[in-house]
Amino acid sequence: MATTCIDAEPLDFGASKQSTFKVCTFLVNVLSNMYLQWEKAGSHDAADFKWTPFNACPVTQDLKVSDFSFSSLIWSTFTYKNGLGVEKTATEPFGCISKSNADGMFYLVFRGSKSVADFLVDVETDPVVYSAPTPNPPSGIQVEKGWYAVYNGLVDELRDQLQQIGGAGQQLIVTGHSLGSTLATLAVPDAVANFLEVYQYNSASPMVGFESFRTYYDSLTVIGDVPGLLKDTFRLVNTADIVPNFPWKHSGYVHVGTQVSFKADYGSKQKTHNPCCSYAYAIYNPTAPCNPTYDDCAANNNNTRDAL
Repeated sequence: MATTCIDAEPLDFGASKQSTFKVCTFLVNVLSNMYLQWEKAGSHDAADFKWTPFNACPVTQDLKVSDFSFSSLIWSTFTYKNGLGVEKTATEPFGCISKSNADGMFYLVFRGSKSVADFLVDVETDPVVYSAPTPNPPSGIQVEKGWYAVYNGLVDELRDQLQQIGGAGQQLIVTGHSLGSTLATLAVPDAVANFLEVYQYNSASPMVGFESFRTYYDSLTVIGDVPGLLKDTFRLVNTADIVPNFPWKHSGYVHVGTQVSFKADYGSKQKTHNPCCSYAYAIYNPTAPCNPTYDDCAANNNNTRDAL
């Protein structure tokens, strides 16, 4: 049966920039393809995996990987519990820093959930204490256990790479989809701690932390009476997508940043959540965000497993 979009509302970018969202969704889909390359290669470790950046998303073909440079991949080693409650360890590639050859802008990019381990760690929704990397943070900050475990598994490599791209005055755009958006949000304070001027443009982000985390995150925009290094955070949300409402087990979780909305309901959680055929399509077609050729798009793009 052909996929149809049963309900639609246009995308209003508001204060955000469509051009920035276009680059971010392009890079997110390149990172989604990276994971599939790693899986096809036999899930080798970092020393053995050779990644070829490739844009498999039919929607974003106006942008070319040759117009960007890519850092070495950022890997995470994290623990999770399998279906029997047994603790396991996984090591996976999650992100990289990319630089535009045209304007020199840096992008920190994270992919969404792909593996069984990813999906299992996603649902570890109990809050845990967050350790802020910036000076004089408030006490008692809480974030979601699973995503913080993945983040802590990659933060040392991330900090090394952040230090290499420059300091005061250097701009950085942080982006991700779904699980990748939670990692992007957790990475923002580390980028600020490295004196980078930070913008976040994410898509399909679940809620990362409690009100204590949002208060801390917001404090990075203004420090005393002085503008902070976090300039803007925009969350692109398909209102037909249930993932941005997660975690729903704990009522204390809240979003950060400014929501940028559209609606395109394809009658399936996975399809509605798709980073290419749903979200990227809406970015490129904001007044008519329902993709009339969804099935053709999906057939040419294997980034369909981002459920969180």
